[in-house]
Amino acid sequence: MKKYYWLWLLWATAYIQAQTISGVVSDSNKMGISGVRVQSKQTKKESVTDFDGKFTINASEGELLVFSYIGFETQTLKAADAMQVLLRPEVNALSEVVVVGYGTKKKGAVTGSVVQIKSDELLKQPAQSAIQAIQGKAAGVNIVTNDEPGAQPNIIIRGLGTVTGASTPLYVIDNVETNGLNGLSPNDIESIDILKDAASLAIYGQKGANGVVIISTKKGKIGEPKVTIDTYYGQKSIMKKVKMADAYRYAYYSNSALGSSSYFNMSPKVDTNWLDEITETGEVYSNSFSLAGASDKVNYSLSASHYDEKGILMGTRYRRLNVLSNNEYSLFNKRVKLTSFVNFSNENNTTKPASAFTAAYKQAPIMPVYDANGNFAQPLVNSLGYNDVEGVRYNNVANPVAMLETVNNKARRINLTASFGAEIKITDDLKFNSRYGATYITDQNFYFSELINVVSTNYNSLTQNRYNEYNWNFDNFFTYKKDFGNHNLTAVLGMSKSIFENYETLSATRYNVPTQENYWSLNFSTNNTPVAPSTVIDNRSSTPVVSLAYFARAEYDYKSKYLLTAIVRREGISSFLNNQRYENFPSISAGWILSKEDFLEKLSFVNFLKLKMSYGVVGNGRGSYALNTRNFTVGQNNYAFGSNQNIYPGSVLAYEVDDNLTWEKMKEFDFGVDFTVLNNSLSGTIDYYNRKNTDVILMVDLPDVVAPGNVFQNVGVVTNKGFELTLNYKKTLNKNWNFSVGGNFSMNQNELSEVNSQYFKNLTGGNLGNGIDVKQVVVGEPLGSFYVYQQNGYNPDGWFNYGSEKVIAGTYLPKYTYGLNFNLNYKNFDFSVYTYGVGGNKVYNGKKAQRFGNENIEYDILDSFWTPSTPNADNPKPFNDVPPALSYYVEDGSFFRINNITLGYSINNLIKDKVKVRLYCTAINPFIFTKYTGYSPEISGNALGRAGIELDAYPTNKTFLFGANFKI
Repeated sequence: MKKYYWLWLLWATAYIQAQTISGVVSDSNKMGISGVRVQSKQTKKESVTDFDGKFTINASEGELLVFSYIGFETQTLKAADAMQVLLRPEVNALSEVVVVGYGTKKKGAVTGSVVQIKSDELLKQPAQSAIQAIQGKAAGVNIVTNDEPGAQPNIIIRGLGTVTGASTPLYVIDNVETNGLNGLSPNDIESIDILKDAASLAIYGQKGANGVVIISTKKGKIGEPKVTIDTYYGQKSIMKKVKMADAYRYAYYSNSALGSSSYFNMSPKVDTNWLDEITETGEVYSNSFSLAGASDKVNYSLSASHYDEKGILMGTRYRRLNVLSNNEYSLFNKRVKLTSFVNFSNENNTTKPASAFTAAYKQAPIMPVYDANGNFAQPLVNSLGYNDVEGVRYNNVANPVAMLETVNNKARRINLTASFGAEIKITDDLKFNSRYGATYITDQNFYFSELINVVSTNYNSLTQNRYNEYNWNFDNFFTYKKDFGNHNLTAVLGMSKSIFENYETLSATRYNVPTQENYWSLNFSTNNTPVAPSTVIDNRSSTPVVSLAYFARAEYDYKSKYLLTAIVRREGISSFLNNQRYENFPSISAGWILSKEDFLEKLSFVNFLKLKMSYGVVGNGRGSYALNTRNFTVGQNNYAFGSNQNIYPGSVLAYEVDDNLTWEKMKEFDFGVDFTVLNNSLSGTIDYYNRKNTDVILMVDLPDVVAPGNVFQNVGVVTNKGFELTLNYKKTLNKNWNFSVGGNFSMNQNELSEVNSQYFKNLTGGNLGNGIDVKQVVVGEPLGSFYVYQQNGYNPDGWFNYGSEKVIAGTYLPKYTYGLNFNLNYKNFDFSVYTYGVGGNKVYNGKKAQRFGNENIEYDILDSFWTPSTPNADNPKPFNDVPPALSYYVEDGSFFRINNITLGYSINNLIKDKVKVRLYCTAINPFIFTKYTGYSPEISGNALGRAGIELDAYPTNKTFLFGANFKI
């Protein structure tokens, strides 16, 4: 009996010892990490750390314990009493924290499709808008840049899903919902997270139908205050010029078109290069300063920046001043956290009509800029030595230089974006957040036009515009986070209210005001008699759209291996009538981290492998023309009555709106794989998605007995199917050399798959300004397709030979986009190259197609045009007719461009190692490879507008700049 007693005592002692292994797991900042998995390698027993990082596990001293958590390096340690375990972040993308809407997650635990671009990547391509800098860096994100000073790029995420509604994503800047980033300096951005799939977007409801771009601005870090200074200077020029016919070739072509060899002198006295006359070397300056730091109780960041760009188009200029403050305060032993974010920007923009580029393309080189009297020359025959009657016009193209000199548009904008929030830690597991964000914009615009050579009257005109907009969002939500052994749960429950499209405009026009800019005032008009032309006033305000939503999200994982997320948002907006106002938007997503399974442990080259799948529904109720028609009910027109032609205001109802009009809905299935292999050297993401937009709002033409005129109804279905691949490889060769290479590739198939109405009216667009539309919405084809006559050679007279029915000749939407990048570091030198390309898209050469008579032609046309002896030439016989919409003008818009080449050198040991300096030189858009013959194959706009049509478009620039970064 005594023998068994001692055996029992030994077993009990060992058992008690096995119950007492405990400790704390923390990060490098000595903060406890909750949810860390602790497992005995021998017995496979497990435990999970609590909110403070504490754990207890059934294990004996000396047993091997494995500590693992997503985003941190896995550690294996011997069990001991009162263990203090330090986990270090993984040196790969899995450790990055991404913003997913009303919360954050480790990238390795994300079950949706989210891509993140960090500050270092943004600043390698200096630009006035950060969106320009991320072009080619995110799969599934198609960014069409616009190099006009102050312009904002177009961004389409996973294809176009609407025709009449808003197609731009929602921007969220530090919890403030906005429409863009022009009021924010790229230097102030810490990271950009782009939510792409419906499962990730559902938390934002109808605002996220076209994707969400979340911007996190820079904050201070614990330690001594840090001062950062960034500055650069660069010069700009046109990336790609079009060679136009010289004076001799122009005269030869025009005489051939007129059927006379002597109409234009074949020995012209003038040979004007109009593109050179309207362009100049552009310049760009940027300076920014920031001060940031943090303590246990305060986190602060203050910055100021100034951006100044002189455009390549003569007289254009854009200037922006930014001041940003970002602060965080911890109170009551860190139980309460207060945050404030304020960004103020003052923008001044001097624009000129981009149509000057079209005029420079078309205007005859035989015309000088100025006539013999020093006035702007006009296209008049014989005034320059031709053989016809004095004063007869040979074309109707304006003098491009006169367009720039006599038209002035100056805009001033103040943009104030701010958010204030409070986070209260109610218990260790439950916290409450309340946030208020708002954007206030006020615009002043002066449009002065000095009319010249006008017979009988000589009125100049001044139009003043005023615009005010105030939008806000108010969010309140609870977050509950609890670990139950191997089970981890995070739940979010809240409500959101917002008001958007809340603006007011005022516009007034008067005539005969002083030409000096400082006297541009309506009060100084000398023509106030109420007869045409007279004072024209247009004052209107919007009906604000109110959104009220309730949302919930539950995130569950088991052993940090099996992941599940469910979201539901119920939202109503005031744009719809009561019975159509509210809708539910659910989503569900799941992930399986296979690399944590025992059967993959032997595959040492696999560091991380995750499968993910999601399905979600999101609505679109923003920005639809149909909804605006309902909100305003009428449009305002003015009309002249009586013998004195007095101006009277009037109203018109252009379209009827169906009372049953409701949400456009986007439903999406997504399947993906995230992985890192080869000792974390190679990482990648593969995604397949199938997106269907139902109840798409289209215009139908119902019989008059039902509803006279055009009516908007939910009758369309648009599909987008795509594939995305991202790969990144990095390697450290030795202490002096390391490099990385990466790329992404995206494919998208867009289609208006069906229209559920026999009264669907073919929507047309893409007007060339000559009465011809070149786009149409066609069932079975992509949105924004070019609908033209198919040219089949030339008839016996040398004119275009084409069929009687129009055909689809492609779309401006690319079938695939891709980006490649390369980074190399040697000691203190860094070198990087970023590229971008698109394929499968078309461009309509609108400036070439907008022909009326005796416009200039491209240099190469004379090398191959139709004659009786050359019937198979590339171009028709010389002509002066208005050409129809033809496939002849539809060109391949594919291109591959070097977006950025940068060489930098860092000095890290100035003033006792306290000052770090990086000097760099950068070439932006130095090379492009394309078959397109125009200025630029990259043309922004909307589906039924000028997107993909080069007409009155600002050409893409190339820029060479030098800069310096100082960190103190």
